Amino acid sequence: MARVLGFDPDEGVVTFLDDKGQPRRLDLRASEVRIASKAKLTSIASVNGTEVYGITPTGTVSRITPTGDWTFEPPSPARFVFPQQNGSVVIAGNDGRGTQLWLIRPTDDDIIKTASLPLVSRGVRTQVGDRIYFTVDTGLIGVRTQDLARVKSIRLDKPVTAVAPTPSGDRLYVALEGSNVLSVIDRYSESVAATVRLPSPVSEMRMDPFGQMILARPADGNDSAWVIAVGTNRVTGTISAEWRSDLPAFAPENQIAVVRGNDVVFVNSSRLADSRTIAGGAKDFWYFFAWNGFRPRPAELDRPVTFERGESTLVRDSVVSIPARDSTFSPPLRDATPTMVEPPAAVAPRPRGYMVSFAAVLMEQKANETAATISVNGVRPRVVPTRTGSTTIYRVVLGPYASREEAERMGRDSRRQYWVYEETQ
Repeated sequence: MARVLGFDPDEGVVTFLDDKGQPRRLDLRASEVRIASKAKLTSIASVNGTEVYGITPTGTVSRITPTGDWTFEPPSPARFVFPQQNGSVVIAGNDGRGTQLWLIRPTDDDIIKTASLPLVSRGVRTQVGDRIYFTVDTGLIGVRTQDLARVKSIRLDKPVTAVAPTPSGDRLYVALEGSNVLSVIDRYSESVAATVRLPSPVSEMRMDPFGQMILARPADGNDSAWVIAVGTNRVTGTISAEWRSDLPAFAPENQIAVVRGNDVVFVNSSRLADSRTIAGGAKDFWYFFAWNGFRPRPAELDRPVTFERGESTLVRDSVVSIPARDSTFSPPLRDATPTMVEPPAAVAPRPRGYMVSFAAVLMEQKANETAATISVNGVRPRVVPTRTGSTTIYRVVLGPYASREEAERMGRDSRRQYWVYEETQ
């Protein structure tokens, strides 16, 4: 893994680039890694982890999805592509005199809006997705993604080397070439509202997902990071950290994960003190994300409630009938014998055996594809639909088997990730 493009929490899929620059998908439920495309693409991006966009060598925009691919040929070769949360895409391409922008909505080939900009060198999309800022020689040019309307240009003293927008997009932290001062741009005034003084110029910045801190990489080194507090626009300290594509990174519970030698160390972001060391963790690729880890419910949770036969411990009451209009109502005596008929005892479900499950997904096609790739001692699993509330889950299973040991043996022989559950009838 070289770089994560996005994560789809509904499907449980991480889309990433491998060390050869090819997009791949890691299915956390099926424990599978699949190549998304073998085509040579540049400017690869994804906003939701499902749809992957890239640019072919001829300047055509390609969209790759699990259900099929789609291409779009802009009026001139594309250079950048910016997918949006609402499904639209902003494409940028140079025509020699400047940069042209096109707004489209796949899979429609019609261009919704166009815009012309001076020749730009790079672009950055705000996390909320309502603006894209492009860098020019000595400044920034912003456009609204909804209609490609330009916002006020921001002139700076030197060329831009790095840009880090806050999650809300209300501020942009801009590093300038050869300058030890960060410019803080306010999106409402479209001007430099504050500055942050640093020990030396920086070459890269990473924003905290909550917009509270920034990690800045010194331009003249790769073994440390400055921690900047967004609230005060001041450097709170320096931490020892090797810069890679995945680390340093902000981790849960107010931690910063950094590489030191062969280990990964978690640093408390408030005190900047080491809190935990993962020995040998530097050999792994690190990516922090939130997921509910959707898995099929254990079978025992869906069993009906049963009661032991014998004397009931429930407090019973007498049955009182409604008297006729001309009759006199007499309440039952306190010592009257209860007349409730004891219900028959529930019959416990009989076990059918033990099942081996390899996957539980929401798409039947995906389940069938997974089942077709598994063979255990010449036996292929089947796809069984089950209902959980209003959701249909498609399980890829083998069995039932008479004992858990036999089911476990089949699971081990598959050389796949599996789990065993007891099925009842």
